[in-house]
Amino acid sequence: LPVDPKIPLILIGPGTGVAPFIGFLAHRSAQIKKDAELVTEASQGTWRGGYVLEEGDIPVTSKVDSDVSMAADYRRKQGTGSVDLFFGCRHRDHDWLFRDEMEGHVNDGILTHLHTAFSREQQRSDGGKVYVQDRLIEEGERIAKLILQASASVFICGDGNAMAKDVQQAFLDLFVKFGDDIKSVAEAEAFLASMKASRKFLLDIWS
Repeated sequence: LPVDPKIPLILIGPGTGVAPFIGFLAHRSAQIKKDAELVTEASQGTWRGGYVLEEGDIPVTSKVDSDVSMAADYRRKQGTGSVDLFFGCRHRDHDWLFRDEMEGHVNDGILTHLHTAFSREQQRSDGGKVYVQDRLIEEGERIAKLILQASASVFICGDGNAMAKDVQQAFLDLFVKFGDDIKSVAEAEAFLASMKASRKFLLDIWS
């Protein structure tokens, strides 16, 4: 994960590919809560810790009401980067791995956007099955801006035969469509290659 928690994350992991991202979210949650605890302690006058606090930044209380409010408050006030998770499976009722964990991270403010695709329950307008790349395209402009303007990091985990190829093609299409300085597929491919070289676009895939 990026060292700087302000960097947005785009996580794409259908099926069992989502497993490492649950660990990512737990890490981000612990990171935010730890930092929030330090800021809260600083606001009580026990330790400044290098933070520069403005009046009203952090409530001066002897006890934080809950980890939920702590994480959400810290994210809002310190500008923690957004986290988008794209998950897909066949059926939501018996194929949705880590559902409780995902929904819990949405509720506590760690996971900003959860995008799900259930291929045997949902259809595209043309009658085709809905996969994670379809959800990615639906969020196209916002996702493209996160990468092109906010330097978001992208992580893809799962099937390398179809999913990873289709997802990468979706990103190329988005770069061409929404990138002010990207005018062709060749330029989009070059930009994607530069992201991979700088470890801003990482894949853990298998066939």
